[in-house]
Amino acid sequence: MALKGFFRKILLTAVLAAASLSLVRAQSDLFIDGLRSYQQGNNEDAIGFLEKEIGQNPSNDAAYYYLYTLFTTKNIAKAEGYLKKAVELDPDNYWYKYSLAVFYSHTDRNELTIRLLEELLDRYPKKNELYLDAANIYISQNETDKALETLDRIERIRGKNETIALTRLELLSKKPGANEDSIYTGLQDYFKECKTPRLATILGDYHLRSYRDSAALAYYNEALSMDENYSPAWYGKAQISQINRKYGQFFSEISHVIKDPVIHTAVKAEYLRQLTENPQFVRTFSTDIDSLMIIANETHPQDTVLSPLMSGYYFGTGRAFLSAELLKRCADRYPESFNQSFQHLVLLYYAKTWNALEEYSTAYLLRFPGNRDIIQMRAIAFSQRGDIDAAIEDYQSILAQNPRDTTVLLGTYANLGDLYHQKGDSRTAYKMYRKALKINPKENAVLNNYAYFLCLEGKDLKKARQMSKITVESEPDNPTYLDTYAWILHLMGDNTEAKALFKHAMLYGGKDNPEILRHYAEVLNALGEKDLAKIYFNQAKAAEL
Repeated sequence: MALKGFFRKILLTAVLAAASLSLVRAQSDLFIDGLRSYQQGNNEDAIGFLEKEIGQNPSNDAAYYYLYTLFTTKNIAKAEGYLKKAVELDPDNYWYKYSLAVFYSHTDRNELTIRLLEELLDRYPKKNELYLDAANIYISQNETDKALETLDRIERIRGKNETIALTRLELLSKKPGANEDSIYTGLQDYFKECKTPRLATILGDYHLRSYRDSAALAYYNEALSMDENYSPAWYGKAQISQINRKYGQFFSEISHVIKDPVIHTAVKAEYLRQLTENPQFVRTFSTDIDSLMIIANETHPQDTVLSPLMSGYYFGTGRAFLSAELLKRCADRYPESFNQSFQHLVLLYYAKTWNALEEYSTAYLLRFPGNRDIIQMRAIAFSQRGDIDAAIEDYQSILAQNPRDTTVLLGTYANLGDLYHQKGDSRTAYKMYRKALKINPKENAVLNNYAYFLCLEGKDLKKARQMSKITVESEPDNPTYLDTYAWILHLMGDNTEAKALFKHAMLYGGKDNPEILRHYAEVLNALGEKDLAKIYFNQAKAAEL
């Protein structure tokens, strides 16, 4: 943990101090003109005047110092030369040497920095900033003992404070052979004279890790007695309540964390996600979890990280209308964000609210004209509502916008094939499928649908079998593809092989599909297995309910 004020930008202070020293002396007009230009921000003019000044008066240390400050962003090597010259001319000037120490630190020369700081500490033992800077350099060089010694010196001057305590804690924890109990015993002693909510909570966390709940709780309560809104202490208390299954207390305590506006929403979202992972826990404490979601939403009403998490929670608990409302609010709040609008549409798609999906797809196309993803969402809504012509029109517009994008063309031709078949236009449907297969001859979804529709019409069963066989060889456990292939074999009279394929499909989800169950029953019936066929006919009826 870095100390506050690590190498503070002291250049302006140093400049003013140097200026006050210089101006008590009689200065040339060149120097005065250079100083005036510097103060007015005319850096090039200032450099010109000051360089002329050191040419005529090479002993003017202040002129060199000003040139150093002017060259720090122009020429580092030249800046260093000017600063060293100022130190050489006035070796007793505190600001010159301190500026050189800072300069060495910024240019990663820590040994030179430490040498100068230690020299200054010997001469100016009451300059607090020197100790802070020295401690940080020691820390960066992993000189733990020297850093700790410097902290002790700071403490003697300034007294105990939280920053020193935390820095010492980190240093001691990193030492080889560090003993956690010994370190935290020391921190407990320190805490007696330096009480802060953060230190109390750190001690509470230590005791909680060591399974000393009572001691941990005492420190958390002490932290809250100093700051009743200190969220880390509330979080510690909530952990203890959760471990001990005191869920009434747990939800009350964790609500303080969720309502803290300072805590990053990503942290809260991840915590709430983990809290809602267990369906049984959600069912048992649904009212309490709802309250946390409401608090999160009220604390961060415009947040786009928490909203998807809460939307998923509401959707998963059967409240799609709340889920949709949350995402709609985000979409309206950030109308320029495509992601927010599209998340809303995706939710409507999964909720199967086709009227709303059509309505908002149309509305969002006004925000994002011609957007392919939104057009496709609307096409899906049209098709699910039975407006096949409108769906086809949307997909045709996608084709027109993307005449060379084979990925888009493949998916669009496949969808158009399904829609034309649904419309009863098999000729155009098969034309679309052929266009898709020309792009990818092994596109399983297209092969399967093309083959299945052919066999339903009793057309070109050999071609249908050939296409369907490719899908089964590619995905041998896909029940839909197995069903298509087995049904084609049945139509071609090969019921024995069809039965074997249906038995395999039953193992991979086919028993949940009424159409596959009916097809299997038909094959069994054709093989004379009437009783078994009756069982699967009944299962098909039950699956439809």
